[in-house]
Amino acid sequence: MIGTKRLLGAVSTFALVTAVSTPAMAAGTGVGERITNTVTVDFKVGDVQQTQISASDTFTVDRKINVTVAAVGGSPAVSANQQDVVRQFTVTNTSNDTVGFALTAFQAAAPDFSLNNIIIFDDRDGDGVYDAGEEITFIDSLAPDQTRNVWVVMDIDAAATNAETANIFLLANAHQAGSGSIGAEIVATSGANTAGIDTVLADAAGAAAGDAQYQGDHSASHTLTVNAADLSVVKSSRVVWDPVNAFTDPKNIPGARVEYCIVVSNAAGASTATSVDVADTLPLETTFYPNAYNTSDDVIVNGSGTCTGGTGIDGYTATSTSVRELLADIPGGVSRSLYFQVTID
Repeated sequence: MIGTKRLLGAVSTFALVTAVSTPAMAAGTGVGERITNTVTVDFKVGDVQQTQISASDTFTVDRKINVTVAAVGGSPAVSANQQDVVRQFTVTNTSNDTVGFALTAFQAAAPDFSLNNIIIFDDRDGDGVYDAGEEITFIDSLAPDQTRNVWVVMDIDAAATNAETANIFLLANAHQAGSGSIGAEIVATSGANTAGIDTVLADAAGAAAGDAQYQGDHSASHTLTVNAADLSVVKSSRVVWDPVNAFTDPKNIPGARVEYCIVVSNAAGASTATSVDVADTLPLETTFYPNAYNTSDDVIVNGSGTCTGGTGIDGYTATSTSVRELLADIPGGVSRSLYFQVTID
């Protein structure tokens, strides 16, 4: 019943049928049961015992609606642009009547990053991942004190950065139970107690903003934290030789050799960047210069993040117009570099 915007993906409508358990009784006496109390009175007149008199009172147990949604397990760190991230929840009916529940998954307003393609599913094949056809939007019927497992799958926005967080919420809202569908939303009986079956909403406040107590719904959340690399790259150049001045104060004239330096850095505290593939398309006015460093290698890779010294690394790909090199993994707070030379045409 809360007013938070729902970002639920397109889903089909069929019953949730997985992982039912029965915890310790919490719902209490069942709705509609009639409780009768009888009082008896014995008395005498003088010393003579008189006929016992009695009176009875009967009332009907009203309906108490309560539901608890809980996040299950940990919430491992995620990566930017990660697809099909799954988080598990439970929905427990602590009402004293069989109830259906409408399910909604959403994220809070103004998160650090967006969660996309959010879908609730029931993992009916038990593989722990979302498969087409497992989508649900409701639990059609849940008996008192029963629990169902529910999963939510989502994609992490590509723009998410290291240490940013976002919460994924699951909300269960009480409806009349059905078979393959659910009925109307359950509301509290207003006014004084009646002789029939009245309804009382007894749920606690949930995790989502606006999910107050006594609304017939409840929510819980998983927090998703991004553990990402935070790479930056800097490219610089210096002239190292020209055909007139040689190595003494060379200038950028045709025929001169220019050294390009590329430094890739990962910010402190960021996660390790792997498969760092550096590709450089050379300017049209230049040509790759081989054997620049008097080694068998034309591209030098230096783990210190500078472009002086270091060890040549085989495995580069260089043509007259491009250079490509795979760097070693770059942990947070570390820089790696590569450098090479070109000739000005």
